[in-house]
Amino acid sequence: MAVAAVFGAGVGVGQRFGGTADADSSLTAAPEFATLEQAWELVQDEWALPDEVDNAALIYGAAEGMIDALGDDGHSRFLDPEDAKKFEEATSGEYTGIGVEIDFRKEQPVVVAPIDGSPAAEAGVRSGDTILTIDGAETDRLDPEDVADLLLGDEGTDVTVSLLGRGASAPREVTLTRRRIELVPVSWRMVPGGIAQVRIADFSVGATEQLKAALAAARQAGAGGVVLDLRDNPGGLVSEAIGVASQFMAEGATIFQQQGRDAEPLPVETIGQNGVWLDDPLVVLVNGGSASAAEIVGGSLRDNGRATLLGETTFGTGTVLTPFTQPDGSTVLLGTALWLSAEGERLWKEGVEPDREVEMPLDATPSRPADDAELSAADWAGVDDPQLEAAVEALVGGEVLEAGKTATGRWRPAWYRSPLSRQS
Repeated sequence: MAVAAVFGAGVGVGQRFGGTADADSSLTAAPEFATLEQAWELVQDEWALPDEVDNAALIYGAAEGMIDALGDDGHSRFLDPEDAKKFEEATSGEYTGIGVEIDFRKEQPVVVAPIDGSPAAEAGVRSGDTILTIDGAETDRLDPEDVADLLLGDEGTDVTVSLLGRGASAPREVTLTRRRIELVPVSWRMVPGGIAQVRIADFSVGATEQLKAALAAARQAGAGGVVLDLRDNPGGLVSEAIGVASQFMAEGATIFQQQGRDAEPLPVETIGQNGVWLDDPLVVLVNGGSASAAEIVGGSLRDNGRATLLGETTFGTGTVLTPFTQPDGSTVLLGTALWLSAEGERLWKEGVEPDREVEMPLDATPSRPADDAELSAADWAGVDDPQLEAAVEALVGGEVLEAGKTATGRWRPAWYRSPLSRQS
């Protein structure tokens, strides 16, 4: 998944600086290096406009082409110093733009998720929307960095995008005003029935601490079950993924496996015994916009028998994207390992299938805490979110049968215990 400078970093394992290649992989030892060197010399000696040659642009272009040639489309990539700075800003929790996470694996960029409270979310931009044009520029002629540059800009300026939704027969045009996007990873609210909906919008810095606070507040408010909403969550930092999973599972549970180059898979486990919601009922919501850390965490809770996974198959991001910062400020983002599920299944381009599939109608929008922080019974009756409704039904009422269904036919986790029946 490419975040470019639009948002986020995908799950990464931290920054590293480039090292020295061994003799077998040395650039200058490669037979083709003479061709690269000759191309450089021809530009220097023969190009018709020598005063307009930008040597840095030539080198960055060669580096970009080298990474692109790996075929890890839209994921591994080279960022020049300017784009690298934007990338760093995105992972720090705020940036200026329209608020979308974008995938570049297809011919045209596709919205993985709009950011909660962003201009894109407020304008109805949805997961799965294909961006056809940006201010009239056709996106099938642009590389990821060009797309990012067009969408980002000064606060208060407008950008017009043409979008084609999933299943739509005709595109729609939306004009958005750029603004500073401050990422708030976690929000929550009580839903009638004694259930807390806890949404993690992304796994940026602070997600774990905000989740702890939200779960503690939900428990104090009387929540007997939690719907962990990971829909349209594009991912983030591996440290936050570990911290989040550790709030729901005791120390030693496998969250995912990481398979490095020419290596056996190694399990990455939860840490600590002081998770805030270790034993109480839990259902996790995912959809096609759940990517990277979101599908890793959701999949691990399901694989460890801790939660029922409900919704739609996740996006399918499955490589560890490691940033290698260079001395000049540029960055090489390189897929250095594979993410595997807790059970060892590859996620790349496959995603995680839910225990129970519940589709969201094309004309419906997920209901989130940011939309309405307090839901009365009347408000709840007006919610048009079948995925959230199904998740709440899975936690409220009914006797649990071994097959996971109640006598009324409603789905229930095998470990379910109605919060309404708890003694007070």
